[in-house]
Amino acid sequence: MHVAQQPIQNGNLAPGGGASMAPLSTSPSHHPTLPWSNGIPSPPRILVPPPTLINDPANRGGRPGSRQPLNYGAPANGTSLSSSQLLANSGILPTTLQDWRYESRREAQQILPHLYLGPVSAAKDLAYLRRENITLLIAVRNNITARHRLLNAYNEIAKDPELKARVRFESVDVSGNQELIASFPIASKLVDDHLYHTAPPGFIRRKPNGLPEQPPNPGKTLIYCESGNERSAAVAAAYIMQHINCTAVQAIQVIQGRRFCVCFDDSMKYLLTGYEPIWMARRDVEMQQMAAAAAAAASQSLNAIFGSRTPQESGATGKKSKRGIEEAYDDEEMSGGDFSMPTELDAARFEKREGIAPFSDSQASAMSLDDVMDG
Repeated sequence: MHVAQQPIQNGNLAPGGGASMAPLSTSPSHHPTLPWSNGIPSPPRILVPPPTLINDPANRGGRPGSRQPLNYGAPANGTSLSSSQLLANSGILPTTLQDWRYESRREAQQILPHLYLGPVSAAKDLAYLRRENITLLIAVRNNITARHRLLNAYNEIAKDPELKARVRFESVDVSGNQELIASFPIASKLVDDHLYHTAPPGFIRRKPNGLPEQPPNPGKTLIYCESGNERSAAVAAAYIMQHINCTAVQAIQVIQGRRFCVCFDDSMKYLLTGYEPIWMARRDVEMQQMAAAAAAAASQSLNAIFGSRTPQESGATGKKSKRGIEEAYDDEEMSGGDFSMPTELDAARFEKREGIAPFSDSQASAMSLDDVMDG
């Protein structure tokens, strides 16, 4: 059977080549429901606003040329502190951005009254260590670097018998930046233990408002890496988050205000942001344990005063424990209730979640389908 070919011009059938057939359309028959791209899925970027200066004469003491405190922005959650609390009560030093020079990147900067951040060259500067009274060096280095005994400033310190007797050397060795999140608590404990190692027995490290209490003779620590801008800066930011109870963005701004050359790439920001809920959970557990210990001590003192009477007799009421799901099912069984109710209540969360189709038919395609159905 021979089929006559129809001439085609510009993508459409030529006139007279089949008048009953509709012209071919070049418009797509579908379009995306939501915008999309061919890129690899990635989390949203974490934007850290640059530290700005507060033009407030009260904060500057009314003296011309004095350094102005930093504005660390609004707190991201209820546990963070405001900028005024950070500046007034936690010992954060004012910004040095106005005095920053390119050569300052080769020096160490004082981030907190007891914490310094800088490159390895600053850790080998014996005159600087003696002048600032730094007695603990923490090197943040790669495992390969540690295996070849690089970034070991203690060899330089050993040349001075006085500094050798006073300065202690520690290191945080990781195979990659992702392992830093497991080293943050270790480094923070080293800094805190050295900060309070000369404190008298029974010294309370935290004020009632949760802010740190400075000991009379604090031990000073220098955290360093090759450049003092990457790994060591991340360790310092993690310590600041825990020490003054702030967010990752605020900690980065604190460091940028003192050492302007630090470099926090996206992966390091994600790492610090992921560590934030971890230390917050640990802090909440510690606070709960402290509250339980205080309640137990108060109960013992009451028993010593009123004798070994029961809580009902002494007027004390204990905290009621939470009900478990087993107790709820036991109540249903005892009362002869319907077991399907918890399931129905849980299923209500998933109502009206049909989803969205990635593509939908265009208007022209829908009209052509209607014509076919009508024909």
